[in-house]
Amino acid sequence: MRPYPTRTLVLAVVVVSIVVTVVTELRIAGFGSVLLSAFVAYAAFAANIVISALGFRTPERGWWIANVVLSILTATYLGAPTLPSALWTVGRVLAARMAG
Repeated sequence: MRPYPTRTLVLAVVVVSIVVTVVTELRIAGFGSVLLSAFVAYAAFAANIVISALGFRTPERGWWIANVVLSILTATYLGAPTLPSALWTVGRVLAARMAG
């Protein structure tokens, strides 16, 4: 089996991040349940780890290892299952603090 191209793997992480962000924002707006949001977040975290594992066979192996480590840290400390969703969360919090 030949490795997936890095571009495809990055796009997959971005799509997973968008899905989890949309579900979270809808829950915050009053649509959807906490259970659905939690399920999507755990599924996104698992998908991110699998996608990163597929990236271990690419020349950018170091970046994918860093993605796994940073994703574990952001999931632990921020509750964000992927790096793009962590950046969204941090940006949202900073914007709310500056506005209020």
